[in-house]
Amino acid sequence: MRTGLTEVEARFVRYERVARLATVDEDGAPRVVPICPVLDDGTLLFASEPTAKLRHLGRDPRCSVVFDSYVEEWNLNHQVQVRGSGRLIGGGAEWDRGKRLLDEKYPQYEPLYPIEPGTTLIVAVRIERVTSEGF
Repeated sequence: MRTGLTEVEARFVRYERVARLATVDEDGAPRVVPICPVLDDGTLLFASEPTAKLRHLGRDPRCSVVFDSYVEEWNLNHQVQVRGSGRLIGGGAEWDRGKRLLDEKYPQYEPLYPIEPGTTLIVAVRIERVTSEGF
């Protein structure tokens, strides 16, 4: 297990459009939901309105994020799992940067689900451990 992404893993993470976020709920059970993250200098960023995943991260910041691609020819499959700590960002320059990066990667945010101050938080997941397969 490593503490950072290799360059090939980072390219894969930057390219993938959807990942799965695992958090720990109030009963200690895992909860997995899809997210649309962007990689920024060794940190994963995603946006969310107040939801269960934000409640879980606010109570226990430990989380995992999995990026994967699947094809029927299994020797071509790839996956990167990141374990880390999620931090909620409600405003300021760091929030502005996250919004800009997310809007660049996902242009559909603005017309469909605008990331707005006061209603949308940016989550920063600090990458602490990395595993991967298929690289």
